[in-house]
Amino acid sequence: MSSTGMVRYLLILFVSIFLSGCATEQFEANTDLKKFQDVSQKIEKDKAATTDNVQKPSSAILASVDVGDYLLGPGDLIQVTVFETEALNALVRVSSRGFISLPLLGNVEVSNLTAAEAEGKIEADLKVKYLHDPHVSIYIKEHVSKQITLVGSFNKPGTIDYVSKRKLLDVIAIAEGLSEKAGSAAYITRFDDKSKKNVNYFIDLDELVRKGNMEQNIVVMGGDVIFIPETGQCFVDGAVRKPGTYPLRSGMTITEAITLAGGLAGYADSDKIKLIRRMENGKERQVLSLSFSDLQGGVGDTLLIKDQDIIFAESSSSGTLFSGSGFTLGFLGTGVSFTNPKK
Repeated sequence: MSSTGMVRYLLILFVSIFLSGCATEQFEANTDLKKFQDVSQKIEKDKAATTDNVQKPSSAILASVDVGDYLLGPGDLIQVTVFETEALNALVRVSSRGFISLPLLGNVEVSNLTAAEAEGKIEADLKVKYLHDPHVSIYIKEHVSKQITLVGSFNKPGTIDYVSKRKLLDVIAIAEGLSEKAGSAAYITRFDDKSKKNVNYFIDLDELVRKGNMEQNIVVMGGDVIFIPETGQCFVDGAVRKPGTYPLRSGMTITEAITLAGGLAGYADSDKIKLIRRMENGKERQVLSLSFSDLQGGVGDTLLIKDQDIIFAESSSSGTLFSGSGFTLGFLGTGVSFTNPKK
């Protein structure tokens, strides 16, 4: 071997030994795939069990809500129709004290009555003195006695008047859309008149907004509180092309997260891709080691990323060496060119 070749060989050997010393694993695996998934499933089940009164709306609630369930209140504008005589018809607004003023009857209290209950009350009052068998219909033209409260990731959160029956997409449009940090779920809290308790409904915004599934477009009622939390985030670091923080999408997998980060870099150790997840107590963490072949074999499409997960791709010493360029080691420019590609 010539002296120049010997110099190159020794320099390559030196750099390889140096990088090998620097390429120790930064996160030691402490679990396997089955245990990792079992723990994740248990956490999800525990969350579901402890979540108070959160449910998916039934098909009837998603499709429509009976306007008769709405309780009349101050400011509501209603059309009262008496079929036996047009002279008794009236377009009236509920007063601040909960009364409406009608021909012949004068003031009639309708506050906290449904439209059907108010119809029955007016029919009974008319029957006492004026009509033998009256038939009354009430149509609510404006619902303003109750407001809708928007909390969280709206461009314009706050309160809006419930003027008429609207669906969730209508309300989102009134709030000028969702913010960039909006998550993939909406929670609607509604007071149930029958049980006298608040009921919380879960709406999948991915299905509604991104996939156009109108079955999720729930009717919004006066008094509803709509909360849209911010999306979670994951961190992709190490030997990837674009390390950084990425927002979580519903059902995001580890393969998708690595793809968002530009894929593995040329100097990555394809057998040492780590998924790090903190436990609920915040003190412990699970470290799962995967290989690129694991991801290609289907594991990557089934392993869902959770909020605050860290994906770390380890570097290989040989990959780092052969991906390097630019810094010359040797005599009279005849040596090896190397720049650490991780910098």
